[in-house]
Amino acid sequence: MIILATGLTDGMLIFLVASGLTLVLGVMRVVNFSHGGFFMVGAYLAYELLRGHVQPIWLFVLLIVVASGATAVVGLVSERVLFRRLYRLPEVSSLLGTYALLLILEGGAQLIWGQNPVTQPEPSGLVHAFTVAGAEVPRYDILIVVAGVLTAAVLQLLLKRTEFGRQLTAVAEDRYMAGLLGVNVNRVFAATFALGIFLAGLGGALAGPTLSMVPDIAVTFILQAFAVVIIGGFGSIGGSLIAALALGLLHSFLASDAPSLADFSLYILMAAVLVVRPQGLLGSRQLLGENL
Repeated sequence: MIILATGLTDGMLIFLVASGLTLVLGVMRVVNFSHGGFFMVGAYLAYELLRGHVQPIWLFVLLIVVASGATAVVGLVSERVLFRRLYRLPEVSSLLGTYALLLILEGGAQLIWGQNPVTQPEPSGLVHAFTVAGAEVPRYDILIVVAGVLTAAVLQLLLKRTEFGRQLTAVAEDRYMAGLLGVNVNRVFAATFALGIFLAGLGGALAGPTLSMVPDIAVTFILQAFAVVIIGGFGSIGGSLIAALALGLLHSFLASDAPSLADFSLYILMAAVLVVRPQGLLGSRQLLGENL
């Protein structure tokens, strides 16, 4: 049960980051290597608001949402200043530009919070563990899993049942035709980017009590998020969820039963899936061909 709970928790955290990256990559066609930097910003902003102290659950959740919203504002500024100049450039240019932004975010975090690790305690009602099948499972893991499930459900409703979701899908399919039909493409891009960065910030804010926060965590999570997007299939939220959970569970089981292989869990899963389905779990061959 401990292995299962740890795997689900890690998988949901990766999903929160990867879901935002899936939106940005699927709609805007920008390889956003700075996405992990916004995860880091969300973690540090939540730490700053929570002051590194134990807080009541309601205040903890409220301040995490505020920190995620503040991270989205930082993302909107970067979208206006940087990303709008990258939309029509080759992928190599967007990769270099977003990597430069990642370095700027890491450097800013070092100047403000330093290089020493900082930690955020869990909220007061979720400090202790509870017993399931004789195993002690942290209560805080439940909050992360619930947040991941709610995020997946809300994203599906947003994309399938709302006018914004239809506009987003149209822009993802053909931004030029969508613009001719009256869709404000720049507004859709900005809203999509803000939503993606909000999810990255939410993942970082929720991850605070589970890890030691240092600026280097940005690189770790962006690599995992990109792997999940590739394994799940470009533009597929459901595929990202399945891939993230599979990665979290695989790493947790390997860390317990084969520690020497735990660090290779990402590559093992990628190789196992992409050999069988090069387009990813829920991706399409047509989309893969267009991207190539």
